[in-house]
Amino acid sequence: MKLSLNWLKDYVDLSGIDIKELWYRFTMSTAEVEEVEFVGREVQDVVVARVLSVVPHPESKKLKIAQVDSGDGILQIVCGAPNVAEGILVPLAKIGGAVKNMPKLGKVKLVGVESFGMLCSAKELGISDDHSGLLVLEGDYAPGTDIKSILDIDDVIIEIDNKSLTNRPDLWGHYGIAREIAAIYGRELKPMQLDGLEAAKTKPELDITVEDAEKCLRYSGLKIDGVKKLQTAMNMKVRLFYCGMRPISPLVDLTNYLMLEMGQPMHAFDSRQVEDGIVVRATKEPTVFRTLDGTERKLPEEVLLICNKQKPVAIAGIMGGENSEVLEDTTSILLESANFEGSSTRKSSTKIGLRTEASARYEKMLDPNMTVTAIKRFVKLLKDIQPDVALASALTDVYCKKLEPIDITITKPYIDRYIGNTLTKEKMVEILRSLEFKVEVEGDTFKIKVPTFRATKDITMKIDIIEEITRIFGYDNIQPQTLEVALKPLEYNEERLLDHKVKELLSERFGASEVNSYIWYDNSFNGRMGIETHGRVKVLNPQAQDADTLRDSMVPGMLAFAERNEKSYEDFSLFEIGSVFEAAATTEKCEQHKNICILAASKIKSEDELFYDLKGIIAFIAKALKNSRVDFPVCTCRYNWVHPMKSVDVSAGEKLMGYISVVHPMIKKNIGKKLNVAVLEINSEVLQAMAPEVIKYKDPSKFPEVVLDYSFLVDNAITFDKVGEDIAGFKSELLNSFSFVTLYNGKGLPEGKKSMTFRFIIGSAEKTLSSDEINAFANSLIDYMNSAGHTLR
Repeated sequence: MKLSLNWLKDYVDLSGIDIKELWYRFTMSTAEVEEVEFVGREVQDVVVARVLSVVPHPESKKLKIAQVDSGDGILQIVCGAPNVAEGILVPLAKIGGAVKNMPKLGKVKLVGVESFGMLCSAKELGISDDHSGLLVLEGDYAPGTDIKSILDIDDVIIEIDNKSLTNRPDLWGHYGIAREIAAIYGRELKPMQLDGLEAAKTKPELDITVEDAEKCLRYSGLKIDGVKKLQTAMNMKVRLFYCGMRPISPLVDLTNYLMLEMGQPMHAFDSRQVEDGIVVRATKEPTVFRTLDGTERKLPEEVLLICNKQKPVAIAGIMGGENSEVLEDTTSILLESANFEGSSTRKSSTKIGLRTEASARYEKMLDPNMTVTAIKRFVKLLKDIQPDVALASALTDVYCKKLEPIDITITKPYIDRYIGNTLTKEKMVEILRSLEFKVEVEGDTFKIKVPTFRATKDITMKIDIIEEITRIFGYDNIQPQTLEVALKPLEYNEERLLDHKVKELLSERFGASEVNSYIWYDNSFNGRMGIETHGRVKVLNPQAQDADTLRDSMVPGMLAFAERNEKSYEDFSLFEIGSVFEAAATTEKCEQHKNICILAASKIKSEDELFYDLKGIIAFIAKALKNSRVDFPVCTCRYNWVHPMKSVDVSAGEKLMGYISVVHPMIKKNIGKKLNVAVLEINSEVLQAMAPEVIKYKDPSKFPEVVLDYSFLVDNAITFDKVGEDIAGFKSELLNSFSFVTLYNGKGLPEGKKSMTFRFIIGSAEKTLSSDEINAFANSLIDYMNSAGHTLR
């Protein structure tokens, strides 16, 4: 946002203040100043001149020869401007003078005729982009008058980073910035000159109806008649141009000027287009509307419009319509000064792809109490241009949601806790009152009423008051002090520590990637995938209609991640630790639990391999973290993504922990036909509550151990637990331990069989095993497994 220093001086005395120091202090206390530009200084020795005569150039069709009165003599000027004419007053850059982007002027010959200076356009003075002709000065000025005594060419333009003003809607205008500067330097903030609207009090009210009071917080309007052909004051045009806006027409320039001055957007309608009244409503169906820039825009549903009784005339808070713009023959206007809810304005602006200076301000949640003040200021400025305008209606004000000041009570000792005993009570009150806070003092207690222009999204709590005091006083002026704080030993959070250990194991040992999802179901995705959920905990104010149920399982969210990654990866695994919510009924109190969910997906591995991978993961986690084992009884879970055959429960003793399942074929085909998917979901609280088994140690053997891997053919119907029990029944002094390695059920196996590979570690504490002893152990094991019905593959 760009600011004019000349404009700020209208409201605060800046005499004796170093400009660079001013904006350094402003950056340190309020918002970041990105650039300070001194404009107009290159314009030198330019005066008012009266054109006395104009004749054609004898050798050029485009050029003319003018005789001008410069105040200290008659000069001959060769000029190519189409509007040069006898009797007009124009800027004259004299010999030795300078204009923008040009060197100092000297005497020149143009097509054989001498010229002693240059008549200037507004662009050459640097106060406009208009180079179509000379700048014709309105008024009666004596030739030789310094142009800078008439026009505010010399100025300092300050650019402030918009992001640093996001939470300060009161600073989106010059008056708010002037208030800040006045507070920083302890100077008076001059009042804004307003019109009392006395002539409007006896007039009839306008017909204004607000149908959507959630999106339109306030709508104020005034009808003004007798508007003649106006002329925007040149200095107003200069300020608009310096602040980045192009002058358009007097009434539009006035509304833009007010927006840059107060931060309050306004709009002027041609009264002929809204004479039957104003209706503020949202679109109920897609609508095509042509805006002031001549573009036809497709408006979706729920975009707020300003309408007459038949059709839209503006997109509320964004841009007016071409069908109601002020024309050359307009003599009556309806002036709108409204306040629209910030988030709805931002959403509408995003939907239609149109962001304007007005919408940028409304998005910040402007003070609705500013609308009437803006109208009074507009009328004052309009009467300065044309004193005889008539107020044709009463000031009509529809205030849907009244914004009240916020009350905050705070004590001086509380403030001192944060900034030290640096400021007196009187200084604190002085700072707050300079920012227009109302303060009542009772002993060491301050009862503060926050002004509404700071209450929309900025000042809400005690700490905000402390920030206001310290930033205006100056953070650099506060002496750092060592705090006396009672130190307490850190208490371990066992739950958080377990989460960290689980994440570490899953990511580092098993190569899984952590994801984070929302705690509500995506009903649209679930419906598309055919996923049925049991969630009973509903959200009263959901962000979207498809997100109105809190999840009681994390699996649907993980399946959504699987669908997104299916085309990008052949093999991947994901995990998340998050909350689920359960309730016996929608009217019952809900319970929140923390679950661990792991998804394994592959186009390379089979479903069974993924299933056993997950069994191995949870078994390893239980062993590594609790030195305990988990059991895998028959699955009791009834979600429709659970496979009826390839699924098991996970339990710790008699406590159900969760389940492991291959994803049901009906769901799997919707995610990706070639992608095999298995999921594990357990209750982290049950894992946390598992009683760790005592770790038993024994001295390692001094002699080497032998590792033997054997693959056994096992009936498909036999479970891993049964095979494990059979192996555990084998007795041998040499067997130190055994573990499961892998499962294979592909080609080359007898029908009805699967191959399970186990690793056996054997050794003796007394000697190194001989080949005969190893072979004897192997033969004994194989014979034993044969007797149990498991033959060596």
